[in-house]
Amino acid sequence: MKNKIDLSKQVVVISFITVVLLSHHCFAEEINFFPRAWTGISDYHFKQGPRKGALPDGSDFPAVHFDATLYLAGVGLTSVYKQSYLDLSYQDTSEDHDTFSGADFYEKFTGDRRDYSATLGMKVLDNRGSVYIGYKNGKTTGKGHKGTKLTFTEDGFFIGASYGWVIANKGLLAINTAYAELDGNLKEVPGPIYPRSLGMDADSTTNGLSYGLSWTSRISDKWSYSIALDANDYEFNSLKDSSTNTPLPDQIEETIHSAKIALYYQF
Repeated sequence: MKNKIDLSKQVVVISFITVVLLSHHCFAEEINFFPRAWTGISDYHFKQGPRKGALPDGSDFPAVHFDATLYLAGVGLTSVYKQSYLDLSYQDTSEDHDTFSGADFYEKFTGDRRDYSATLGMKVLDNRGSVYIGYKNGKTTGKGHKGTKLTFTEDGFFIGASYGWVIANKGLLAINTAYAELDGNLKEVPGPIYPRSLGMDADSTTNGLSYGLSWTSRISDKWSYSIALDANDYEFNSLKDSSTNTPLPDQIEETIHSAKIALYYQF
């Protein structure tokens, strides 16, 4: 898993270098750059299924839920050359708190989330639509007040499409959807008062969908804004961890619903 994440980070770096090289070699061909920044709010839900027979007495370790409202901020850069574009983005969130209790265990978790992605696409249908491929990486981190640490990382490639309608010559209303194949890794380190056998470093895979709705309009010749609603729904099954014989969760579910407002500037 680590090797794949390292390789994927190299993809993002190479994409950034590509943007720089294109700016030198093709500037005369009218490459346009659109840096942007955004802020928003995200409703984040994470569920780890029960671990049947995982406790030392043979009883079940209960399901773990993490529900949070996260305030987010991010930056991105889109470079456009003729009908093609390359987009890089990074997003981080505030922290939120949630509690876990069950089977004589209690933890108050503090958690946050960060994401980055690289997307290569092409405009179609008179620039109202696009098709694209890309790579994404997301990481959710939770720390318990009794020392438990939980980290869930997902990464992989996606393919998607979008289409928009010009409304009253005021802006573009667009819908988008993407299909992703992701690898997930769930790492848990129990706090000192909990059985060490509950620790795990488990891998899984999923095929998932993301979808959204956005409105984009100009403020001036150089400035634009957008308002977007996005959703991601992923379900990871058949977790595997070669380092332990302790029963693992049968499933991980992750749902992220976000609302964002962004500002764009055109060079």
